[in-house]
Amino acid sequence: MVNLIQEYRPNGIAVTDLSSQLWCEKQLEFALEKGRKETAEMKAGKERHRELHEEIAILVKVEPKTLVDSVALRLHNAQVGLNRLLLTGMTREIPLFGKINSLFIMGVTDEIILKNNSLHILDTKTRKSNSMPSEAQKRTTRFQLMLYNKIIQDLVGAKFTTENILNFYDFKASDKISDNFKKQINNIGDQIEPNIKKLSDKTFRLFQKLPVPEKIMKIRYEFQERRKLIGSDEFSFDNDIFQRNFNFVEEFWLGKRKAIPVGINNAWKCKYCEFYDICEEKPVPTKYL
Repeated sequence: MVNLIQEYRPNGIAVTDLSSQLWCEKQLEFALEKGRKETAEMKAGKERHRELHEEIAILVKVEPKTLVDSVALRLHNAQVGLNRLLLTGMTREIPLFGKINSLFIMGVTDEIILKNNSLHILDTKTRKSNSMPSEAQKRTTRFQLMLYNKIIQDLVGAKFTTENILNFYDFKASDKISDNFKKQINNIGDQIEPNIKKLSDKTFRLFQKLPVPEKIMKIRYEFQERRKLIGSDEFSFDNDIFQRNFNFVEEFWLGKRKAIPVGINNAWKCKYCEFYDICEEKPVPTKYL
């Protein structure tokens, strides 16, 4: 089988890649091979998250020129967000790095709140319909937040450090960002540590100032059309469920098995899939549930 990590995610697997496998692995496989078209619903979701981020930060576009620049930008943004969290008790869109089992993972948290020395992870999902999602959709998003929780646990506990970053990307401790990228950062009135090791060390020390995240997490669902809260889903980090799901998704990336299509009981998902017409493994239900 193709080495999926080297072929599609040499710089790290996204948290959303892993969580989407619980919805349909065949859909993820097609997305990796062919790319995805941005739907109106996906675009609306991105715009809403940008709006929420802009409530607490001024967003400025910069263009990394090298891999060191790209990793440094994520570390720098994490550092800015963590300083805001420690100062105000709330932040949004913090980039994360982690390693679970054999997979190097990247993600961006939606929202984190620090109150009374308790760390809470929240997420906002927008929906086209004015109704709560199905259990299958909740399961996917819950796993996404469990991944964030586990990654933050490891960062807080110093189980993931600068050494992991340098080893994975094959960086030297002396590697620096490009002069062009440093100039871009300076031009927006900001300062960035140019040395990747020093920048990473400083960022991870900030993570280590945080308490371990609370097991209870919350997902807020909004009606896209009116920015109206539909409802929320609170759930607890369950280590047994997490490990079972992670072991399952990891097997796919390691080439231990092929992508598994949805079964007949979940055939209703297929009507929402852009790859429906080319998928030869989709179930054929007598009707959609």
